Order: sequence, then C-alpha cells, then structure tokens
Amino acid sequence: MTVYTCIIVEHDLRLVALAAFICMFASFSALNLLIHAGQDTAWRRTLWVLGAGTVAGCGIWATHFIAMLAFRPGMQLSYDPGTTVLSFFVAIVFSTIGFALAARLKPAGIGGAVVGLAIGAMHYIGMSAVNAQGYIIWDRSFVAASIILGTIFAAAATQAAFSLKGVWRVHAAWILLTLGICSLHFTGMAALSIAGDPTIKTTAGAFDSFILAIAVAAVSLLIVILAYAGIAMDRHLSQRAVQEAKRLRAYVTELEATKQRLETTSSELLVALKTASAADQAKSQFLATMSHELRTPLNAILGFSEIMKAETFGPLGNSHYKEYAGDIFRSGMHLLSLINDILDFTRADAGELELSEEEVDVADAITDTLRMIEAQAAAQRISLSTKFDRTLPRLLADHRRLRQVLLNLLSNAVKFTPDGGSVTVEAFGGPAGLTIRVTDTGIGIAPEDIPVALERFGQIDSDLARKYEGTGLGLPLSKCLMEHHGGTLEIESEPGRGTRVSAKFPAERVIPRADRAAGAFS
Repeated sequence: MTVYTCIIVEHDLRLVALAAFICMFASFSALNLLIHAGQDTAWRRTLWVLGAGTVAGCGIWATHFIAMLAFRPGMQLSYDPGTTVLSFFVAIVFSTIGFALAARLKPAGIGGAVVGLAIGAMHYIGMSAVNAQGYIIWDRSFVAASIILGTIFAAAATQAAFSLKGVWRVHAAWILLTLGICSLHFTGMAALSIAGDPTIKTTAGAFDSFILAIAVAAVSLLIVILAYAGIAMDRHLSQRAVQEAKRLRAYVTELEATKQRLETTSSELLVALKTASAADQAKSQFLATMSHELRTPLNAILGFSEIMKAETFGPLGNSHYKEYAGDIFRSGMHLLSLINDILDFTRADAGELELSEEEVDVADAITDTLRMIEAQAAAQRISLSTKFDRTLPRLLADHRRLRQVLLNLLSNAVKFTPDGGSVTVEAFGGPAGLTIRVTDTGIGIAPEDIPVALERFGQIDSDLARKYEGTGLGLPLSKCLMEHHGGTLEIESEPGRGTRVSAKFPAERVIPRADRAAGAFS
C-alpha cells in the first residue's frame, strides 16, 4: 500500500507511464537480443550479449531518471553529474556481465540475479546523486525488499529466456524483467523520505531537471537506435535462415533424386552383372565341354598320325604320305596345347585349378624349358642366353605349372622377335622373394596395349593376329598361374625396343639353400 501511495501521490503519472513504456521497450529489445546470443557462434554471441547489456543498462538508467523527473517531493532537486554518469555505466557494465553469465551458465537465472543486483546498484548510486534542501532518510526494510524483488524478477526473466519455448519465450522474459526494474525502483522510492532543512544548500555544479531530461531523452533515443539495429539484424538473419533453408531443401531434393538415380543404376548394374556372370559361366562351361569333346578325336588323330609317321606297320608307299603324317601330328599337338590352355582357364574361372606343390629347382626348370624352344630359336637365328647362378634358392611351387609359365614367356619372346634377335633369361632372389625375367629384342608392345595383352584371347592388332599365330592365351594364362602362386606378372615394353616380362614369386615360397643344408644335418 505504501508503494501504491508513493506512486499515486508523489509522482507525475504521465512521466511514470513514460518510464514504464521505456522500461518495457528496452526489456523486450534486450531479451530478444539475449536469446539470439544462445543460438549463434561464439564471436557473434559476444556481439549479441554486448548489445543486450547496453540496451538493458540504458533502459534501467532511463527508467530510473524518468521516474525521478516524475518524483514530486515538494522541493527543488538537482543531480551530481559525476555520480549520475557513474550510475549510467554501472547499469550497462553489470547488465552485460549478467547477460554473459546467463548465456554461458546453467541455470541461466544466475546471470539474471547479477542483472537484478545491477538494477539495485544503479538505483541507489543514482539516488546518491540527488541534491535536496533536506535530509534523505531510508527505510531499510523497503530497501532490502526492493533489491530482493529486482533480483528475483531478473533471475526469472533470464531463466525464462533460456528455458521456455515458442512465442511466450520472449514475452515472458521481457515482462518479468520489466517487473523487476519497476518494482525495484518504486519499492526503493517508497523507502525514501526527505526531511526539509532550508539551511542546507545544494551542491555547486549540480545540474537541474531540465538538463537531466535532455540526458534521459538522449539515452532513450540510443535505446531506440540499438533496438532497431537489433531488429534489423534479426530480420537479416531470419531472411538468411529462410534462404539457407530453401537452398538446403533444394539440395536435399537434388540429393534424393541423385540417390534414386544411383539406386536405379545400381539395380540395373546388378542385373547386368548377374547376366554377364551367367554368360561368362555359360561360356566357360561351353569351352570346357567342347575342349573335352575335341580331345577325344584329337587323341586318335595324334596316335594314328604318329603310327603312320613311324611306319609301324610297314612303309606307306610314298614319301609324301610320311611327310603329311608328320604335318598332321604337329598340327594336332599345337591344337592339343591350345585346348589344354582353354581347359586351364575354365578350371581357374570355376575355382578348380589346384596346385601340386613341391620343391622346385628353378635353375633346372629354366634349363629344361630352354631346350624345348632351342629348335624354334635356331630356325629364326635367335640367340638364347641366361643370367643366373646355379645356387639359386628353390621354390615351393607346382613344377608343371612353373614350366608352363616359362614356356609361354619364352615362346612369346621367340615368336615376336625378328630373325637375328636375342632372348635373355635372368633369375635372381633370396629370402625376400624370387624373380624370373625374360627379355627380348622383339617388336615390343605399346604401354597402353599391355592390359589388352593380359586379357584372355587378347589380340593387340588384327595385322599381328594374322602374322603371328595364336589365341592370345599365353600371357593371360601365365598371369593367372602366377596369381595362384601368390605372385605377379609384370610387363615393361616399348614398340620397336623389345619386351621385358618379370614373374615374381613371394618370399614365403622361397626356400634358401642354406636352410635346406642346415635342415639336412639337423
């Protein structure tokens, strides 16, 4: 009741209403800025907090001194400039500190309590700036009540700003802060009484109510400017958020369309892969079946042609018949070799290619293979040479498959080397692995054609295919056999500069001779 009487009797209600309006406007603007501080990045959060603290401090100060202009104690009042300015900065600084704490701490009401204390500090520092012809007397109970009310309402305001959701978030916060500022001020004013004393003179240099009104108007204008700056920034950020949301929706839509296309493409590729796999399996099965079917009559052709060539049951009667029988036998053997290669590929495709592993003397394997192509090399006047030590380590490998790889590499080297050229076989290695390298001075291969040469039935050029007979299975089959041994087949070549093919076996297949010798005595 005392507070109500103080407002009605001792204040100009028009200015009280103006103070309340300024307080509401500043509270709304400050809390709106503060809420943005909790939703932005670190450096922008600092700007939002500074803006909120400045608007709130200005609003607290303006509310106080507009209400002081409305105060009618029955005597002339003036104000000390230094203390008045100090109260202004106290309001801004401590409001900013309180809002910064509210934006960082949980619960946010801790920061709000600091804002409440800032309101009280500003109010009573501002009251100490008052000069009157009398003594100012305070009711301590009302003073304490004013500080408690301001602190509770300010704490509730910041807690609402960071806890509530929806439209009531801002409204509940600014209403509570307005109640905190106004209740503290007018409860504090109810604690005030002035005992007049004409002998007391006002302080020299103090400014009167007119100057204070100008200062309050300037601060109120500053509040409006800061508030509209915050609103403009909020609108700009909102528009950016809307544009970003539209862009993201468009991007998501595009991603979903891309995902749909990829899923469709993936389904089509899976179908194509299954179809290709089925076709490849059918081809392999066909080749295997045909190879077996061809071998049966071919064995008969080879057997009878060999008997005729040897004239086992008597002379043929004409030398040409014996020559023809030899041609039939050689052609049959070549055809049998091709059929065996095809069978090896079909077994590899079906995962049925098994290795019969044993200790293999690499030097002996190379020497035996060279003997098999000596006649062909001599016919083309191609020199054969070797570069390896007889103490080469042994290999854990399939002896027949190793000789098959060597024969394919050497046959290709001789076949594609012009008359008078050379073919060299090197071998070197140890515990880290073993490499067999075949180098020729032949026609060579273009680097971009090397992958084609390693494909099954790969023929690099149709002209070459006509000039050099073969199905293109030698290199691919050798590569497949090396991979089954855990090794690799590498080709280095340039057109007109020859070819170098390296068959590399892994370390785990190398059996050093020293180990074998030690094992023999253990």
